Amino acid sequence: MVTIKDVAREAGVAISTVSNVINQVDNVSDRTKQRVLDAIEKLKYVPNFNARSLKSNKKNTVGLFLSSIQGDYYRQLLQAVHLQCKMAGYMLNIYVSNENTSEEIYGMILSSGVEGAIIMNESLSDDYIERIARTHMPMVFIDRKQSGEHISSVTVDNYSGAFMGVEYLVKQGHRRIGYIHGIESIDDSERFRGFLEVLEKYNLPVEEDLILNGFFEEVVAYGEIRQLFAKGVVLPDAFFCANDEMAWGCIRALQSAGVTVPEQVSVIGFDNSMLAEHYHPALTTIGNPVTEMGTKSALELFRMMRKEGEPEGREVCLTPSLIVRDTCMVKL
Repeated sequence: MVTIKDVAREAGVAISTVSNVINQVDNVSDRTKQRVLDAIEKLKYVPNFNARSLKSNKKNTVGLFLSSIQGDYYRQLLQAVHLQCKMAGYMLNIYVSNENTSEEIYGMILSSGVEGAIIMNESLSDDYIERIARTHMPMVFIDRKQSGEHISSVTVDNYSGAFMGVEYLVKQGHRRIGYIHGIESIDDSERFRGFLEVLEKYNLPVEEDLILNGFFEEVVAYGEIRQLFAKGVVLPDAFFCANDEMAWGCIRALQSAGVTVPEQVSVIGFDNSMLAEHYHPALTTIGNPVTEMGTKSALELFRMMRKEGEPEGREVCLTPSLIVRDTCMVKL
């Protein structure tokens, strides 16, 4: 069995240096860190995860690794996972990576010492997932298809959700439809793919001036719509927005310019956030089963942690739904 001493010898550094790299202690130069990581990869070294867990006293602890905790989406997800952990007797630790690199997220997960991990972070690359998998830590990925021994995933069919929403607009008579992107992600790319395929199905144009970037934030979407007015772009019949926050930013910007929703422009969001039905007008949106996603992720992780059934993971895909409220109407 390869030990930490072997890694130190291969990299030509002290054992403490290898330990610092693994634990993301920020006192190692980039050049030395790379030598250690190369040695770990070459020797296929796997840290003694069980020993680390015992040392940190984090047995029966679940780690939830996210790239953000802002917005209704993450609040619903956190609440669902926390509830399941509480009922099952597990402690829950939450880790937010923000703009960390794949290597840093890998170190964060590995050094956490948790018994199992729920991960929603697209920055973690496949090769680092493979490294973590060698520790046999049970992992469940949210909104990212992954499966293997001790690895499961729970995703939402973002493509079909967007297709459903845009087709609803088309059947209401809308022919010029804009799209507001979120951040670059699997979620957004699948929703945009659904948008494009509806337009292709009905031979409708894709107007580049109406493809905007709201980065999943209300204030950014608001600014994007205001820019349309500044440029003199003719407004579309409707906007499909990749989340509810951007949809509300879009609506506010339209209203501030005297454009009525839905009488002049229809708007659809995505997620069915907790505030969606309380907007004025109440938001038509695609219901994203976030609570169900959090619940199923936790239950699947518990199954693997308890070694119930086969160690092979599963891929679970949830179906979104169209929730019709007041921001869309038939175009006469």
